[in-house]
Amino acid sequence: FQRLFFLLDHITDVIYVVDILVQSRTAFLEDGCLVLEPQAMYQNYRKKFKYWLDIAAIFPVTTVYWTSNVMSLPWLRFLRILKYHQVTSFFEIADSRTRRPSLLRAFKLSLHLWMVIHWIACIYYMLSEYEGRGTNDWVYTDNEDGGFRRKYIRSVYWSMMTLTTIGERPSPETDLEYIFTGTTFLIGVFVFAAVVGNVGDVISNMNAARHDFQSRMDQIKFYMNHRFVPEDLQDRVKKWAEYSWTRTQAMDEPSVLAMLPDRLRTEIAIHVHLDTLKQVKIFEECEEGLLRELVLKLRPIIYSPGDYICRTGEIGREMYIINHGKIEILVQKGEISTRVALLKPGNYFGEISLLKLDEGQNRRTADVRAIGYSELLCLSRKDLISALGEYPDAKKILEAQAMKRYDILKHFD
Repeated sequence: FQRLFFLLDHITDVIYVVDILVQSRTAFLEDGCLVLEPQAMYQNYRKKFKYWLDIAAIFPVTTVYWTSNVMSLPWLRFLRILKYHQVTSFFEIADSRTRRPSLLRAFKLSLHLWMVIHWIACIYYMLSEYEGRGTNDWVYTDNEDGGFRRKYIRSVYWSMMTLTTIGERPSPETDLEYIFTGTTFLIGVFVFAAVVGNVGDVISNMNAARHDFQSRMDQIKFYMNHRFVPEDLQDRVKKWAEYSWTRTQAMDEPSVLAMLPDRLRTEIAIHVHLDTLKQVKIFEECEEGLLRELVLKLRPIIYSPGDYICRTGEIGREMYIINHGKIEILVQKGEISTRVALLKPGNYFGEISLLKLDEGQNRRTADVRAIGYSELLCLSRKDLISALGEYPDAKKILEAQAMKRYDILKHFD
């Protein structure tokens, strides 16, 4: 395998040289602006400490080794480890851009663990070569003719057993063996303490949203039991929670996006809700600027089957847009409720009282009930009026559309 390692070393040298060229042409930010001038990019790279690490990492140790008979020269290959900072930089960039950070962190943890096991195994075999294979029970014993694969597997096995301090291994005999074994024990303690802690963090982060949701539901269940809430109502709450988790992962959109600047929040909200808003007939002729104002003010709410969203005569403070599910509009005639409309995603209701078109009474003109589990986008009167203040033409359009529906309801009455 010497020729193969010789080839791999040279390929690694080429990769390191190419990386230096790439780093010297990597743009950087100065006063918030991206610098693309080649000379400035090279000077910025040279100012960094990693530049000298990269230069040291490409020292031609393989060439020196093959032109010399000094046995200690293979240790010079440890200069390659100086390039390790690039691995750290890669994972930092990948962690900020990946869609699945928990899986990436689990892979990073596994990689680091394997690297430590591999390095300890390599040092163990080199110490065995230095002291003489088979000179005592601690060093690598070459009792049989084994190739590279067997040597590597046995060395890795020794490394794993020593780092984890499980299994009986022969005691060291020389001072060097004692020092190396003791150091390996200490490394094992810190490595596996870090592994256990990080594995716990990774698993916790993977289920953080579900755990937080379950904690809140546990508090609600405790409260309902403490207050002797009827069983049927408790079952409705539990079923609502199950559907809410399935539908939205129980995320509170405003709080999740609160740390983002207004522009980015607007763009995300447009991507999520603008298509639904454009399907709403009352907004079809409105300016897109108004729609962009409104998407940030929409608040998703989930209703259970049979829930009344609003009742006739209630004061109207919100209008609703159906994002998912079905809603029925009921008009009371004596003691009988008659369905006058079945609303599906893209339909809306509540705009009549919101715009005070019912002779200024600001009252709901019909009952509205969810047929199944329904997700509605709620828009408050305050938010709508504040947005319409900047778009008077849009306000006239909305009032005209709402008046048509109000006339239909009055005719039905």
